[in-house]
Amino acid sequence: MHNTIAAIAALTVLTGCGSAAPVRIVCLGDSITRGVRQGVSQGQTYEALLQNWLTTQVAPTDVVNVGIGGERTDQAIGRLAKDVVAKKPDIVTIMYGTNDSAVDKGESEPRLPLATYESNLRLIVDRLRAAGIKPVLMSSPPLGRQFAYTAWSPYRERGPNCFLIDYVKAARAVAADEAVGLVDNFAAWAEASFMGTDIDTLMTDGCHPNPAGHEFIARTMYPVLARLLGGEPTPPAPSEEAGAIGPAIVKPQPAPERRVEGNLAFGKPYTETSHNVFGYAQGLTDGIKDRDGRDGGYATGDDDTYPKLTTIDLGAPQEIGRILVHNTGEGNTRNIGLQVSLDGEQFEQVGQHEFAQGDGAVYECTFEPCQARYVRISFMDSWLTESHGSQHFMFLRELEVFAE
Repeated sequence: MHNTIAAIAALTVLTGCGSAAPVRIVCLGDSITRGVRQGVSQGQTYEALLQNWLTTQVAPTDVVNVGIGGERTDQAIGRLAKDVVAKKPDIVTIMYGTNDSAVDKGESEPRLPLATYESNLRLIVDRLRAAGIKPVLMSSPPLGRQFAYTAWSPYRERGPNCFLIDYVKAARAVAADEAVGLVDNFAAWAEASFMGTDIDTLMTDGCHPNPAGHEFIARTMYPVLARLLGGEPTPPAPSEEAGAIGPAIVKPQPAPERRVEGNLAFGKPYTETSHNVFGYAQGLTDGIKDRDGRDGGYATGDDDTYPKLTTIDLGAPQEIGRILVHNTGEGNTRNIGLQVSLDGEQFEQVGQHEFAQGDGAVYECTFEPCQARYVRISFMDSWLTESHGSQHFMFLRELEVFAE
């Protein structure tokens, strides 16, 4: 590496001057990286924002945009030496997947096979490292309802992200295996969506970010890059145009109504075989039954292993004879089973039900009253349409347990 990044940052902080050579960051990607389009000026792209923020808050930084519309990873490899390595960057951010995973009209398979995409990412990382450059992988933002391809199969039936999500998972796996930085745009946008943001309002056409979307990407990237430069991971306050970006984008909602009314499961802890690693929607027993979001809702993880088991511990043996399961108004929760146990080892099935997708219905399971301490819900399968960036999140509003 032609400059030691830590030394640059330290010199800037200690001397308070801009005499150190700027850190050069090259942003490699497709049209999302290129950014400029109708409604988005060069100064509104995430590259321009990052250069300003990093230079002001961390160290002198030169951010170079080499994104090309429609590009895939195989095409990126062909120009890596000329368009990237030759610019002698310290850091290169790599964001591909939208075009690699795209299924063109009349076709049934993505433009580039998943295995090829993954191996291409590994090759890009290897070549950059061999040139003394620090690579940072980035997942693509999710596609929205306005994405043009949703007019045809398979997107029409399975949702706009039905293929992209697998390419996102591959990018995450490469980042973990290669021990390189990861900017998980897909996860950040999916969490914002879960918390109430209409992500289509961050895009011009269901695919390309508008100015607010570029600021969202810049805010997601900033902590990763700032840490590499030895700076603080907190970006500047959001612009007036973009408003509150990221987790702060939440539709106003009235205060939740917590209804207990003899619910033996209220406030009780539970264990899960599929934990939500994003840390949101853990309200299975919080008494809130009137909303689907982070505040009051419940979500499993997005792994594709079934059944997903969630077990509530009532704290002591109780006589129970009725269980209510409140489905959400969205999501993939389909066939569920209900089991009870006295010792947490041997479970007895007391009910099963199939929810329509996102029906918001309540399943009431009544059975001969019995002594039980543990109540378990088994998520048996999924409707397999994209919801919040995955086919495998299971959502509920609440699970209640009653004596009779």
